Amino acid sequence: MDNSGLTAPQRWADRAAKELEKLQEDAEDADKEFSFREMWREDAIRDRLIALIGEKCWYCETRFVRSPYHVDHYRPKSVVVGEAERRGYWWLAYDPANYRLACHHCNSGGARYGNKSAGPGKGARFPLLGQRASEGESLDGELPVLLDPVVAEDAELVGFDRQGHARRRPEQPYSDDEVARDLCRVDETVRMLALNSDLLIESRSSLIDRVVGLVQLYLTSRGNAGVALYARTEIDGLTQTTAEWSAAAAAAERLALLAHDRPGDDTPPGGEAEGEVAIGANRGTEPPAAAGEGNHVDLRTLVAAFPPEAFSAGGIALTGQGKRGPAKATLLEDGRIICFQRPLNTPMSAARMATGDDHVDGWAFWSLTVDGTTRTLSDLRDSLIAQAD
Repeated sequence: MDNSGLTAPQRWADRAAKELEKLQEDAEDADKEFSFREMWREDAIRDRLIALIGEKCWYCETRFVRSPYHVDHYRPKSVVVGEAERRGYWWLAYDPANYRLACHHCNSGGARYGNKSAGPGKGARFPLLGQRASEGESLDGELPVLLDPVVAEDAELVGFDRQGHARRRPEQPYSDDEVARDLCRVDETVRMLALNSDLLIESRSSLIDRVVGLVQLYLTSRGNAGVALYARTEIDGLTQTTAEWSAAAAAAERLALLAHDRPGDDTPPGGEAEGEVAIGANRGTEPPAAAGEGNHVDLRTLVAAFPPEAFSAGGIALTGQGKRGPAKATLLEDGRIICFQRPLNTPMSAARMATGDDHVDGWAFWSLTVDGTTRTLSDLRDSLIAQAD
């Protein structure tokens, strides 16, 4: 979603400049709380944000139909959750480039996984991989964990499986910062914004099936101009950027076209099992295990060291104990973890989804039993590293 041309009306911008001057004065007193005039709620800004891609959430792409929506500050304006010693990005409070339209579920929570709450939403959560910028410093050096819907490189990381789950596209490699911290930015974004809540995956799955069917109809109806025109018009309407869940629809169209271009080849992109197809623009495979500093072992490397019979039941049970009580998940042979029936790529995101704790160490949290011995993933990783030495 391109917001590069977004500008504020001059009269609004003049008022915002005066408000920013007041904030700069307040910032000189480290003990003084900021007081913001909520000008971002005004029609002058709201209408320009809506004009970019319509009345839908920039994070989950759900339409605002009789539901509240928020003009979210991508970089939180007053505080950052978990960093009591630091203030938020107050100097961006009146910068339209920092605004994102967000539904209530993405911004404030309320989504569910079955009978479980999916958490509080984005709010003032804004973790980074690295150092946080201060006033006057360039933001280019920051690497937010939370994917930004206006950054094309971030959008390219996200794909969808046939069941409607948002997930990291398998051909996209992890960054060095993700490897070093055992995090997957896509998984963390999906977790924090509940992008795989029950209603979303159900809606996306139905949409993906519809688009695939329309593409097949279009490709097999070249001799019937009326049918082909109908199918093409429907596809175009579902994949235009103003449409609800258009990213999933566009990905489904690409998948159907890829399948058509591979007659007799039923292998999905990435070699994934049928029904768990990762939908993306390119035909690629999961990147090889990334190497961090020193002897790094990621989850796929660890799983590869297990005896094949360990997965004879389809997966290995993972258990943990968090603030919410006992937690359960399933470790698959391909290195993914299923938690709340959702696929995740790292122990960190799985543990944080299970516990609601943004800081839990997933490697130390999860335990499993192999060959009659129960050990944590951390212990198993340390053993594998010791063997390599």
